[in-house]
Amino acid sequence: MSNISILVYEREFNLKKWFIYWIPKNRILGVKDSKNIAYEKIVPIQTRMDLMKVSKTLVEETWSDIFAQSALHIDQISEKELVLTFALQRNITLERCEEISGQFDELLYQEYTRLKTILNCSPKPESTRKRTSSKIEESTDSKSGIKNVPNIAPLRKRTSKIISKPTGPTFEYDE
Repeated sequence: MSNISILVYEREFNLKKWFIYWIPKNRILGVKDSKNIAYEKIVPIQTRMDLMKVSKTLVEETWSDIFAQSALHIDQISEKELVLTFALQRNITLERCEEISGQFDELLYQEYTRLKTILNCSPKPESTRKRTSSKIEESTDSKSGIKNVPNIAPLRKRTSKIISKPTGPTFEYDE
């Protein structure tokens, strides 16, 4: 099973951790909890095209992007089925399955920890600006020990009025 590729990410629903996964070889979309509940569905290319509203040439790339961005959300869970939502309006229903439970646990866990390690250990881009703290001197009232609001210099007030000039035609009046 180590040669099977799999896409997986974690999603929380009702304070419970769920793993949403995709097995490309079998075209299986699945959702599994950390114990023994699993929901799966074979999702052909046409169904994925309809769900994502993309052409056949973009299906695989867009589908991978969905998993990279964790774009599928758990909408409803019942005893028999689970509903995943994509783009708030389109959804797909997975049926609960008993025979798959536990079969991909190790593979799911390995891929999940690998991805989590990559995300946590990735170096920060050099363009990230370091935040500097601005220093505000706080004054305290000597009698009560309460900190006063710092004095801030008032904004410069406008010293002259702006005179508007007419932009249209001007007329001279005879008196």
